[in-house]
Amino acid sequence: MLTLDKYYPAGGQVADEIKLADLKTTQREDVLFAMAKLPYSSTEKPVVIYRQLLANGEIEYRTISAKCPHQGADISLDELKPDGNVYCSLHRRPICIFSEYNRAYLTVKRGDDFYIIKN
Repeated sequence: MLTLDKYYPAGGQVADEIKLADLKTTQREDVLFAMAKLPYSSTEKPVVIYRQLLANGEIEYRTISAKCPHQGADISLDELKPDGNVYCSLHRRPICIFSEYNRAYLTVKRGDDFYIIKN
């Protein structure tokens, strides 16, 4: 599993917990795919859940939209880099997951279910 250069807390905020639906595995063991109604959205949309092993041995999950905010390219297969960013395969734009300016949502696993939580 990847080791991050630096660690920053999740920056995305939610008013209430959001249960992720239709969970699916991907080709990578550290990435899951799901559906969720994220803040400021009126419908469920595809999301990507990234798993990271922290220095203290705990696993942290973060969720973001599966679409690049630049032009909507699918980022679900793009790799998390040591700087805490995923780089969109279409334009190489960095999307912050664990880096300084991230707006990723802190996510927890309870049994077989995943929830975006308040942080």
